[in-house]
Amino acid sequence: MQLFEKLIDHHEAVRLVLENVPRLPVARVPLMDAQGLALAEDVRARFDSPPFDNSAVDGYAVRSADAEAGRTFKVVDEAPAGRPAQKKVGEGEAIKIFTGGVIPEGADAVVMVENTSGWGEEFELRKAAGPGNNLRGAGEDVREGDLMLRAGTEIGAPEIALAATQGYGDLPVYRRPRVVVLSTGTELVEPGTRELSPGEIFDSNSFALLAQAREAGAEARRVAAASDDADVLRNATEEALESADVVVTSGGVSVGEKDLVKSTLLNLGVEQVFWGIKLKPGKPVFFGTRNDARFFGLPGNPVSAMVCFELFVRPALMRMMGREDSRRPHVEVYFDEDVENKFGRMHAMRVTLTRAEGGWRAESVGAQGSGLVSSLTKADALALIGPESEGVRAGAPVEAIVLREEKLLGRPAG
Repeated sequence: MQLFEKLIDHHEAVRLVLENVPRLPVARVPLMDAQGLALAEDVRARFDSPPFDNSAVDGYAVRSADAEAGRTFKVVDEAPAGRPAQKKVGEGEAIKIFTGGVIPEGADAVVMVENTSGWGEEFELRKAAGPGNNLRGAGEDVREGDLMLRAGTEIGAPEIALAATQGYGDLPVYRRPRVVVLSTGTELVEPGTRELSPGEIFDSNSFALLAQAREAGAEARRVAAASDDADVLRNATEEALESADVVVTSGGVSVGEKDLVKSTLLNLGVEQVFWGIKLKPGKPVFFGTRNDARFFGLPGNPVSAMVCFELFVRPALMRMMGREDSRRPHVEVYFDEDVENKFGRMHAMRVTLTRAEGGWRAESVGAQGSGLVSSLTKADALALIGPESEGVRAGAPVEAIVLREEKLLGRPAG
């Protein structure tokens, strides 16, 4: 029977993962495909934006020197968005203009139609206007050559909008990782296909890991061809290693006779970085590399697999994409009561969070068994207990990884 050579702690495992995961190659992708990715290069303004003085409202372009309440103006032209007026504004004249329309020559203010007698060939001004009223100046947003977006910025809707105003049809980004989730185990049955026979279970792990990979921004697919048969497992693993940046399995990496994943990997030339972590849940974690592929062998228990994905695989995917993981902030929490840790290794405890006067108060979701998938649906965070002590005292600070960032938007108590 194979045994774990040496168990390492959680922080050492994270360090080794990040040291052995490179950023992915840079690619130029269409604007809408860039959402959620990180810029690989600075992006600068190509020209002043807006490129011309324009109106911020629907109304009339006038000379501010004439814009006294009670004065009547003659309308000599109009300037809808995209079609500048052909005439200039003289004394006592106005040009009908709409939002985004080019400010005509001679005008230095726009009066809202609501502050006039209405649309027509003439109108009476009912509220005086000053220079620059309701004008958006050329270059008011950005100037030619300005640094608009820094390398490393995660691209969202505002960044896409800003790039589009400058005519960028694509952006330089670190591409999305290609992830293959490999389902192992002859006892697994595809959900929705048939009823279970004695000893079988529905495959939940690969669906959960696939969802986690996609949530992190990866291009992910699952392969359910593997089983506890060594040849089938070898062929499926080889195909995954050839086609993916990251391969993730659950189960088969412990020390049992049927745990074939680790030996299969070593036979396929995967170089082991570590195997076994002082962690609860998640002791039997394997991480290795082969050429450009990275392999994570996660535990078979559902909660263990999902927790270990959060702790190790997600940070790797973020690094590959050049991103900071703003959606998984680390915060300091405390417990109202002493918390025991009898495992002799760090316990990633599933907890709920409540904002209190003393900060974020954590409370266990209840039973912490590795097979209790429902516990993850209740958890706001993972509180990292130990491993240097048997537990933590009530009120002592504890590091926690927030799983539901919306929880942090709640208002403080009182």
